[in-house]
Amino acid sequence: MSAEEFERLRAEMRLEARDAIADKLAALNRLATAADPTADGEFRREVHSLKGLAATFGFPGIAIIAHRLEDFLATARSPGDDILVFLDRAQDALDGDDAAPDVAEVVRQLPVTRDAAFDPTDLEVRQIEIMLVAPAVVATRYVADELRACGYRLVPVPKAMEAIDFAVHSQPDLIIVSAVLDRFDGIDLICALKAMPSTRHIPVALLTSFEDGSLPLIDLPPDVPILHKSPTFADDVAAALSKVGIL
Repeated sequence: MSAEEFERLRAEMRLEARDAIADKLAALNRLATAADPTADGEFRREVHSLKGLAATFGFPGIAIIAHRLEDFLATARSPGDDILVFLDRAQDALDGDDAAPDVAEVVRQLPVTRDAAFDPTDLEVRQIEIMLVAPAVVATRYVADELRACGYRLVPVPKAMEAIDFAVHSQPDLIIVSAVLDRFDGIDLICALKAMPSTRHIPVALLTSFEDGSLPLIDLPPDVPILHKSPTFADDVAAALSKVGIL
């Protein structure tokens, strides 16, 4: 196959994928406005399918928005009409062929789940976006709840490779990486993020139960703060944000 034929085939596949994404967004809008309570499960499945389709065929902005919607559905008590905001932004990205350079700004305007005790007038904290890269286990849910309770905009990402893609496009203020991940350890991911031109300016921190200076942490870059899975976790996060000049 010649390079010209390959590019033609690639363009055709992308066009077909764009049509499929448009169909899914239309279906999601119908489900979102349906009065049928049994449609909730189908809606979640369609969102997950949209995320996979967009990621596979090169629509990263839509994939990120779908990921945010999945997390919002999993954590919000009453999503209500807020889900339409996600769908509108995904449609905007599709209409712009997902090429807009302001994906990071768009996702920061999406609705997020707030802890009931959080004071929404605390503007200094509410716009800080933290990506949490950690397996979907009980301990991670505890950490996520702690971050939301502090008013941070939280983006949970369970897979390391997915985290790299999302970090490049959404540009969070801080990336917290668990020492234990699915395919390789957290220090490997931190080193990769700090080496890539598109992410090396983003502050990163390691989440671990290991003691400072222990053997498993020997390869951790010296400027990376350590967040301990302990009662001091919230203080560790605040100290890390202060260290990099965010707080």
